[in-house]
Amino acid sequence: MRQTAQDYINALKDCDLSLEYQCVNALQKTPWRINEFVVDTLRQCWDSGQAWEGLPPRDNLTLPKYPFSKEPKYLNDEEVAKFKAFKSERNKIHSHNNKSMSKRIQVERTIQLAEQYKDIDKMWYVWQLDFRGRKYPVESFLSPQNADYSKALLEFANGVIVSTDEEARWLAIHGANVFGVDKVSLEDREMWAYMNVQNAVDVYNDPLTNKWWQEADKPWQALAWCYEWALYNNSRQFGEPFYTHLPCSSDGSCNGLQHLSAMLRDLDGGKAVNLTPHATPQDIYTDVAKRTTQLLEQENTTLATELLNIGVCRKICKRPVMIVPYSGTQHSCRDYILEALEDKCKGNNPWGDDFWRPATYLAKFVWEAINEVIVSAHMVMDYIKNIAKLYSQQGRPFEWVTPTGLLVRQSYSNTKKLRINSHLSGSIVKLNYRQPIEKTIDSRKSVSGASPNFTHSLDAAALTFTVDKCLKEGITDFAMVHDSYGTHSPNMVKLNDKLREAFVEMYRDNDVLQNLYDSAVSTLAEGTEIPEPPPRGRLNIEEVLQSDYFFA
Repeated sequence: MRQTAQDYINALKDCDLSLEYQCVNALQKTPWRINEFVVDTLRQCWDSGQAWEGLPPRDNLTLPKYPFSKEPKYLNDEEVAKFKAFKSERNKIHSHNNKSMSKRIQVERTIQLAEQYKDIDKMWYVWQLDFRGRKYPVESFLSPQNADYSKALLEFANGVIVSTDEEARWLAIHGANVFGVDKVSLEDREMWAYMNVQNAVDVYNDPLTNKWWQEADKPWQALAWCYEWALYNNSRQFGEPFYTHLPCSSDGSCNGLQHLSAMLRDLDGGKAVNLTPHATPQDIYTDVAKRTTQLLEQENTTLATELLNIGVCRKICKRPVMIVPYSGTQHSCRDYILEALEDKCKGNNPWGDDFWRPATYLAKFVWEAINEVIVSAHMVMDYIKNIAKLYSQQGRPFEWVTPTGLLVRQSYSNTKKLRINSHLSGSIVKLNYRQPIEKTIDSRKSVSGASPNFTHSLDAAALTFTVDKCLKEGITDFAMVHDSYGTHSPNMVKLNDKLREAFVEMYRDNDVLQNLYDSAVSTLAEGTEIPEPPPRGRLNIEEVLQSDYFFA
């Protein structure tokens, strides 16, 4: 575990961490191997120098040339304005090239590692817990929790036989999911996969020419699926046994809001994030997009008209909604909207390259829509922040115990800035370093981090309980990414059952807000006025067991 404070380590000795140990060991025992089809294709695509979805550009953008034949100090007023525009554009390209360089290094290093290990039958990852209990592989490049192309390079070393269409069902659904066909019923996703068998076969035969997979939301995982789907259907045609190695996954529906709705038994919030059964998946991102559109339609401004013509879609609102459970702000909302607008418009818009103004304008409407659609979640978040504030006022780190028995201690100390002068190649390099001030709490960080860390600790606990139940069912291979649970297709039915049981039992047997209150009462100074948890709603948590789209 990544924690070094000795008093915290000593406190953990009094905790029963057997479930956490079992979970991380199960993840570590999962053997992996390299998908040779994907690594060979990825290498060819990367070396081609062409543009491929999911990969950064190979070359830097060309910097604009200085537009004058004289020095800046000799420019007139009109030329100064042009010079400022030149500098602004140059700075943007510099920033883009710097980001692209780091991404290029990551891609090349990941491919090199995959090529190094592709002849090895089995390999394993070392896993660790962060202070909230979330599980991560130590490897930072080639990893089952990394970028789309990195995940696609990995498959389970152990194969599981697919004997029936039912056992292949989640292989089909997984394909629809990575292609972005995930707003329809599970039956329609399965049908979509069978309707696209020939497309998958064409990709399998020549992925560089048949680029259908490049249209997917997750193109490199889509490439891996095309390979697996083509092999499966070929075996099915000739009645031959087929062993699948592809990790298939089931993703939570805005998982942070699922946990916040479950804590408060919020019926409206629970419906919006699929805690209750529906014939088709509910989509809170679309709900926010629709409400944002309604708000814009009430405005009589040029910007509102321009944005309505562009269209406020689900994709623009998705990331702003996703960050709400993790103390997202209107400021971060604007940044995500700016990125989404740039991606959506691609030069076809009335603002040129300046998306700052429309993004700032749109952000206030998206944020208002979020606050209207997501009401109860804010109540929970504010309550957790208020408890954390009491801890920090008394100079104590905010702490709680998760349903798995893990003590979480949020240690955000005040720091002082130190400057270190060092010599490198004959030059003086000045390094800034922030040193923690012992036994003092950074109140701002403690309060802002309280709600996201509390929520993260609960999604980590749900994963731990799920792995425990799956192990008892004989499932031993896991592809887990916090709110995305995966295994082989024939075992996905069991995994989906167990993850729902784990979630329901965790919230049925643990009133996590009451436990937080009780812990504060026993920990904080006598006489501290501690607010009671907000009242619970009418959500029946047992309905999660019948909700097909809770995770899907």
